[in-house]
Amino acid sequence: MKIATHADVVALERTPLVERVPHTNVYDLMRDAAARHADRIAIRYLGGVGPDDPVRDVTFAAMMARVTQTANALRALGVGPDDVVTLLMPGVPEAFFGLWGAEIAAVADPVNYFLDATQIAGIMKEAGARALIAADPSIFPDIWPKVETIRALLPDLLVIRVGGSGPAPAGVVDYDAIADAQPGDRLVAPKRLDRDTVAALFHTGGTTGLPKLARHTHGALALMAWTNTLFFDLGPGTVMFNPLPQFHVGGSLFGGLAPFASGWTVLMPTPLGARNPTVVREFWRIVERHEVNVAGAVPTSLAAIMNIPVGDADVSSLRTFVSGGSTVPVELIRRIEREIGVPVIEGYGMTEVHCYSTMNPLHGERRSGSVGFRVPYLEVRVADVDGEGSILADRALGEIGHVLMRGPQVFAGYVKPAHNKGAVLADGWLDSGDLGRLDADGYVWLTGRSKDLIIRGGHNIDPIVIEDALMAHPAVETCAAVGRPDSYAGELPVVFVQLRPGASTTAADLLAFARERVTERAAAPVEAIILDVMPVTGVGKIFKPTLRLRAAERVFDAAIEPLRARGVVASVTVAPHDTLGTLATIAVADTGTMRPEEIESWCRDALGGFQLRHAVTYR
Repeated sequence: MKIATHADVVALERTPLVERVPHTNVYDLMRDAAARHADRIAIRYLGGVGPDDPVRDVTFAAMMARVTQTANALRALGVGPDDVVTLLMPGVPEAFFGLWGAEIAAVADPVNYFLDATQIAGIMKEAGARALIAADPSIFPDIWPKVETIRALLPDLLVIRVGGSGPAPAGVVDYDAIADAQPGDRLVAPKRLDRDTVAALFHTGGTTGLPKLARHTHGALALMAWTNTLFFDLGPGTVMFNPLPQFHVGGSLFGGLAPFASGWTVLMPTPLGARNPTVVREFWRIVERHEVNVAGAVPTSLAAIMNIPVGDADVSSLRTFVSGGSTVPVELIRRIEREIGVPVIEGYGMTEVHCYSTMNPLHGERRSGSVGFRVPYLEVRVADVDGEGSILADRALGEIGHVLMRGPQVFAGYVKPAHNKGAVLADGWLDSGDLGRLDADGYVWLTGRSKDLIIRGGHNIDPIVIEDALMAHPAVETCAAVGRPDSYAGELPVVFVQLRPGASTTAADLLAFARERVTERAAAPVEAIILDVMPVTGVGKIFKPTLRLRAAERVFDAAIEPLRARGVVASVTVAPHDTLGTLATIAVADTGTMRPEEIESWCRDALGGFQLRHAVTYR
């Protein structure tokens, strides 16, 4: 089923959704896939990336049996259908077995195991976790010490250890032992599963701040499993490289449930995936050895991979790269398509929409810089929204507004009702928090964000974590953290500070102070900037759009220093733009030793990696 245009999406929707996607829950979806592809390889796990390192293959039939055994094991341990099961699991097959077993028997709660133990415990308290499935140090050494801290904070928690050769610690259940004892051909005490049954809670809204737990439903997951592979039209046996963690919707939904529903093989490259530098370094050999067809990666990983020469590796099996999490720089897309000869499919997804909500088509026109058009049965509109969350009016084609979505793939709201304010709007519309525009052919173009979230290489950072840390500094009157453009990470966190009257400190001191107190490494600010006066709105609130523009100007001004070394006299302004959202303008007053075409070529090469568009003018 080849999707090439938005009209193709509309044509698909003429068939009722219940006929197009008959499965109402994850269990039936997986059982059907396992029956159709029983002997195919569902998961290929790489213990290492070398040719002699161990490879573990799991067939569809074996995967389904283990998921069923996991669900039955949870029941045998007293976990009820409404209980929450937290997972702290790296990229091993058991991460999927535990996730889907928990979704089928109870409610799964996959959590970022890189967070501090107290943060994880806070998320678990918010979720009301009854049980915890966690990896033994033999699989990944950093998780179990956090488990011990969590057990002290949550003493009634049922803890299940995955892996390990010796007896489980006192009060801990061994996963393999309890799962092996259960039948794998049927559910012993099946939970009622329908389209509206909550399957999982995924934390979102900034992994380094107070968690927002988004409810995922069985029906929406089944729909996602169809829409998220639809734009590829690749049949069973397709091999997908999935280096993303399973606590993220990209790693567990687009990189897990969706390909499995289509009979694909998911390649899991070591427990750390793309965080393992050896995986990035050996990427092209991995493609060659395992005949990878689809490679998923966030923009930072794509950039790192493209820094590794292909050499004599045979990568002819590769059909496409897929990316999301943050906007892919247009120049990076062009470089991949030019040097590797395969298309880059960029999409736009959110935890609140069960992963991808828009996607560029593999078989149609891919408009670099856009995130494609909407997936079937999901409405997308661009509108003005006021500060209270009321939809005022739709924007015309090409005009910028809030990107809103509605449909059966949208989540069932946050666990804490207060978090729904400003996000879940009237008539079922979800405010993505992103700004964008629609063109006449249905393509969505993102132009910025209406919310303050900083996205560093696909990692969501809540600025309040940085701000709270710096407000403890005795010299700080007020502060605000924003993202500044970065050609590798997309954005990096920086913090603007206004000092107390009469106080004195340095940017270096503020930076060191913040880094000591921000526990998540990705959230540590890379720059502190002291201002005389913080920009504020008419009601006295800090106006972050102005700060984001200032941060971008500083980056671009520093980036063009090599031009100045050649006698070019130039200045940079970053300002709102009617269609691009924001535009960096390099105004050249004197071309020095360079011709205008040389300056423009240099800017394309040096500045093209930034998500922010630029233009060169002369005066």
